Amino acid sequence: MSRETCALRCANEPMPNARKLPASDIREHFATRLRMLRSAFGREIGKPGLTQKEFAEMLEIEGERYGTYERGLREPPLSVLVSIRAVTGVNLNGLIAGEIDRAA
Repeated sequence: MSRETCALRCANEPMPNARKLPASDIREHFATRLRMLRSAFGREIGKPGLTQKEFAEMLEIEGERYGTYERGLREPPLSVLVSIRAVTGVNLNGLIAGEIDRAA
């Protein structure tokens, strides 16, 4: 077996300790972190009650569309994630996969 074949095979195998979550759980966890981010960002900019609509306007998307992300009904496209990063400075890896913090 060539190194390339081994590398491709190994890359497609799940990590031994990796736990695969259903897509609905992943969206739910992301939605929770997104709500936390909006709340924290609102406090940071002096608007502790920052609404979904206000945050959506900052991201230059429709309020209803943003709401579907916070409710876990849809996943945002990369363009929206880039806007979230540009507006808030959040580390996208943290937002998507875990702990929310500022990008270095």
